[in-house]
Amino acid sequence: MTKAMTNERRLQLEQYLQQIVSDPVVTSSEIFMEYFKKLQMDTFNMPTVQLILRIYMPDGAAVELDVQTSDSAERVLEAALFKLGVSRELGEYFSLFITHKEAKGPFTVVKRIAGFELPFLTIWNLEDDQFQIEVRKWYMNPSNDAMLMGSTEAIDLLYLQAVQEFQMEWTRPTKDQQQKLQHCLKQQNKLKFLELMKTVEYYGYLHITSCTSDYPECDSEVTIWVGNNEMSCHFYSPGGHAENLRLSIKDLICWNVTLLQPKKQEVMSPNHQHLELKFDYQQGSSLKCITIHTEQAFLLSSCLKKMLSERPVHRCKEELEIQVDKATCKSNIRPEQNGVHAKKQALLKDKREYCVVDNISDLDL
Repeated sequence: MTKAMTNERRLQLEQYLQQIVSDPVVTSSEIFMEYFKKLQMDTFNMPTVQLILRIYMPDGAAVELDVQTSDSAERVLEAALFKLGVSRELGEYFSLFITHKEAKGPFTVVKRIAGFELPFLTIWNLEDDQFQIEVRKWYMNPSNDAMLMGSTEAIDLLYLQAVQEFQMEWTRPTKDQQQKLQHCLKQQNKLKFLELMKTVEYYGYLHITSCTSDYPECDSEVTIWVGNNEMSCHFYSPGGHAENLRLSIKDLICWNVTLLQPKKQEVMSPNHQHLELKFDYQQGSSLKCITIHTEQAFLLSSCLKKMLSERPVHRCKEELEIQVDKATCKSNIRPEQNGVHAKKQALLKDKREYCVVDNISDLDL
């Protein structure tokens, strides 16, 4: 088999695995869940052990959960929401995410943890103590906020995330909006703050930064906002040219994520992957293609798929169609805070011993 044939086979296998773990029929199967749990546990030779896992909220506060190494993200999310007082019926509006916060740097949402993933193994394979697992809302249409207004605890989570988006400057309020929002923060008027945020540009969107693109020319920088049935891309070419492109989700024809192999002189880091998202879109009568290089490629793909699933007319059909994203590649980002690594050996020696596990990070299965 030639090198070109090998690469083509690898790409086809990657796309097949991405499609399998994105199929709701497959991922709702108990057989699949048990198989994938066993696969993850066996891959890392991990015994089933009790431990205490910290799950964070957007303001940095955390809840500690008594879980097992073999507990899935779906199970951990249920436990976290229960401890936060959010009713089980509202669980579909939230998910677990890997986030990263540098001491004096930006905050980044790295990826969504799929329901079948094992959050503890995500931590176990991280090398950086600045990653953590965070509970965040999981819908791309801001109007869905209305579904949570009957729960004080859910409102608290919405408020914390909205404040974070505002303070991180992921949204674009006008000067007047900014003054009103600052006033609401001082008054701690949560409902008024959320009501005002609904009128702010890019509220409820996911912010993707540190990307490069082949459009409008190679090595162009691009900042992306995705949400509310659109993807907004702001391109900045090396020559100083700036261009904005706002695409409706219905204009996207297809997309796929590829895990690129590192160059020979590079060492593959579990914290950083070479990922690209390539998408085709319709512009007038022509079909165009853009490639985005970003470590958040799987997250971006997840958001695009989520927007498709939220479109009421096509929901049933699209849930059964191929939706390319969610990794089966195993991107391991490994961290822990407060000396978690030093506790790992002791944890495995005694199955009854508890371990406090902080910060969590990326695992693209």
